[in-house]
Amino acid sequence: MPYPNIDAIFTPAELTAANDHFAGLNAILAGKGVNLTPDERGSFYKMHNKRFTLAVRTLDHATNRPDLIPPYADLAAAKKDFEFYKQLITFINLASGLLEIMTDTQMAVGSEVMQFCRLFYNSVKMAAEQNVPGTTSIYEDLNEFFDLPPRPQDDNETPAPPAE
Repeated sequence: MPYPNIDAIFTPAELTAANDHFAGLNAILAGKGVNLTPDERGSFYKMHNKRFTLAVRTLDHATNRPDLIPPYADLAAAKKDFEFYKQLITFINLASGLLEIMTDTQMAVGSEVMQFCRLFYNSVKMAAEQNVPGTTSIYEDLNEFFDLPPRPQDDNETPAPPAE
């Protein structure tokens, strides 16, 4: 077991508490969140560090020079949107950290399960080859998951650096 500290399972009380917290967050976000289409995700302006500074400066200038705001632009709405944007940053950072913990932990324990599966399969395979009674059906049931063509050499999770 490569992660000896992962010997855990959620208690029913912990599952209930976690689900209640997520339900509470969903209730807070109800009416405030949106679901963008893939086209919208690609076409919307994105705010990153430089654009964040642009927003701060623009809102400051617009506040100081309201005479330059076009009549069809709404400074109060822009300020409210920006405040909401800043509030979401904190929640996104917290959620990203939690998501990373959960996905990393799930990957680690999933890997441990798969290691057990491989060890058990190899044991069953050897037993079936030795004609141990009752092992052929187990081997045939599991073999479809292990009898795969070899992965190509270039099939890996980490892309290779570009050739120079």
